[in-house]
Amino acid sequence: MKSLVLLLTTCSCLVSSIPPPHPDVLAVRQEEDRLHPILKSPALRNPHLQQVLPLTSLLHKGEKLVYARDAHDVPRKEIYKILTHAGLIPRKRFPSPSEYSHGHRFNHIPISFPEKWSEAEFSSAFDQEILQFL
Repeated sequence: MKSLVLLLTTCSCLVSSIPPPHPDVLAVRQEEDRLHPILKSPALRNPHLQQVLPLTSLLHKGEKLVYARDAHDVPRKEIYKILTHAGLIPRKRFPSPSEYSHGHRFNHIPISFPEKWSEAEFSSAFDQEILQFL
């Protein structure tokens, strides 16, 4: 009888010592609850799995509870820049000033040169005319 009482008190102490979930974990759970059932994973509908998941996310040897996450200090623009430079997400395409002001896209810029020009004159004039559109 004493061992049963000791076992029950030990179990109750262990349960009360479990730290509460991080506020971000609670926020994610609330967002997942608002999802349409089709978008939720079928595995998460299993009641046994729902009981076991919080136990598996408890702190293990060598782990520490997180009170402040460094990810909150990184601006979203910086994260976007890193992901685009890594090629993981496509870059946003902004219209050029000429497209924005004229309302249509230039597919071809007509350039005509006299045929008597040398190649050096052609390249410098060509560069100057292109530069005005950049």
